[in-house]
Amino acid sequence: MSTDNYQDEPIVQTVAEPLHQILKQQAGITEATAPATTPATGARPTAPKTLAFRPTGRQPLAMLTILDDGQRKAGEVVRIRGPRLVIGREEGDVTIPFDPDISSEHAELRCQKRDGKFQWYLIDLGSTNGTFLRAYRATLPKKADLVLGSRRYQFQLPESVSSEQDDEIAETHRYRAPSRTLAENFLPRLAEVGAPDGRAFRFGKPSLLFGRDAACDISVADDPFLSPRHVQFYQDERGRWMIEDKKSLNGVWLKIKRLPLSQQAEFQLGQQRFRFQPNVVAD
Repeated sequence: MSTDNYQDEPIVQTVAEPLHQILKQQAGITEATAPATTPATGARPTAPKTLAFRPTGRQPLAMLTILDDGQRKAGEVVRIRGPRLVIGREEGDVTIPFDPDISSEHAELRCQKRDGKFQWYLIDLGSTNGTFLRAYRATLPKKADLVLGSRRYQFQLPESVSSEQDDEIAETHRYRAPSRTLAENFLPRLAEVGAPDGRAFRFGKPSLLFGRDAACDISVADDPFLSPRHVQFYQDERGRWMIEDKKSLNGVWLKIKRLPLSQQAEFQLGQQRFRFQPNVVAD
């Protein structure tokens, strides 16, 4: 076929007429000749659903929203097309210069390919004040930093009792009742961080409610950003301490160093909150 003939070929716009209809016409199949039902079931055959085009040889398009104050959805949208995006106060792809609690280079979103699949990670870059992820339910490690309401806390499990000097005991000591302070050392506690007169709350039972309401096991009535029943601390069947959001308005935020993000997530750097969508799917 010559170049001139090729240029004379008609261009079919499949937006107005679906491609499968064009193929039917070229094959001489019309609505009158096409079978109305299948012989076995008597039902009209259904064609497999056509999928919208998605890239398979590169990472999927991701989206970061720098949330407006007091919002969970509205904000400035940044589409991420590269494998790495750095957020900081002074340096990076996204800068928040007016937030003094954000480090110069605070955190990054990084995409890596493993076993043929793309995986996004949220990684703290050694920031001063940490990177916090919004969580509905989570297992609490030995020391877990949390944001609840307007304050930061650290959940602390008691240190294990050491028996290194058991063999060195030379004589039997007369029994003395342990002091209250010593007994409390064997209980988990929630300690306020960053305040000169920070409060600490001991966990005297395996399940406690934390919130602004006076009926909670731990009540912080002077924090207006706490919900009346904000969060529950409890031990699961394996004895692990868990935290669970009780549908609070402002959420439960857990400090992380590196975490895979396989679905939409919210995180906080300094006083700025973000929403991240690892796979942007058109409606």
